[in-house]
Amino acid sequence: MKIRILALALTAMGLSTLAQAQSDNPIVAANNEIGIAATGTLMNYQEHISPAPTYGSDIESGWMPGFTVHLSGMNDKLTQNLYFAINYYYSSGGIAYHGSTPAEHLNTTDNATTNRVIARLGKGFFLSSNAMLTPYVAGGYQNWDRRLQGPGGYDEHYHSGLVGLGALFQYAVTPRFVVGVDGQFLAVVGGGIDVPGTVTSSGPYTVSDTGFSGGFGTSGQERIKISADYALSRNWHIFGGLNFTHFTYTGTKEYPSLETISYQGTPIVQIPGTVREPPSSTNLFGMELGLAYRF
Repeated sequence: MKIRILALALTAMGLSTLAQAQSDNPIVAANNEIGIAATGTLMNYQEHISPAPTYGSDIESGWMPGFTVHLSGMNDKLTQNLYFAINYYYSSGGIAYHGSTPAEHLNTTDNATTNRVIARLGKGFFLSSNAMLTPYVAGGYQNWDRRLQGPGGYDEHYHSGLVGLGALFQYAVTPRFVVGVDGQFLAVVGGGIDVPGTVTSSGPYTVSDTGFSGGFGTSGQERIKISADYALSRNWHIFGGLNFTHFTYTGTKEYPSLETISYQGTPIVQIPGTVREPPSSTNLFGMELGLAYRF
């Protein structure tokens, strides 16, 4: 009986030590924090029109500063190493726009603003005491406000939902330093574009055209991120990372449009036509550096 009691006591002590070690594991610690970081994003956008028009396709490229906020947690309340995270990304800046129509070339600046929020829910699996793999499901939303400046400029608003899967691999190089690789494969769903009508004036003449709203089909988004987290103290961490995102929009069907030319407020001619948003692809290369608080 004494031997059994001693064995149970030693087992309990061992489990207690293991639980304490798990709570102090650097990977788990890095997954229980709230942080904010400065970001920079290089955006490259290109339309794909088939057959290719003689006047070319619209392209955009440039850097946008911004910030990101994240909250993540890992605990054993419902299942061992239950993982939850939510990330919000904001970027805004003037990027170069080169576009064309059959009538004119337009080289201007897009005062672009992008928003992206993504939530993840998964479960971590220790591959060893200093390595963990966390598969997860993900869902979120993204948008892009395009504001082309100068004569001939106009506004467009792109938006879509995101849903899919991902996996996060983390490795504790030291008790303070954790590196990670995160891969996401998402479907771009429920997307669309909203283009308000425009009005331009030249002397007594006014040219106005109707805008349109169109929906996109389902397409794909792939994202990979390399990250690092270093514990300055038990509670304060610095973190940073590099990421690359690629996604496509399928484009819209054709919608009726109407351009009206007025003289001193009186319509003198109306030109009917059609308008649509062509398919496009977007590449985003981003970097971040920030400070997090472990809870």
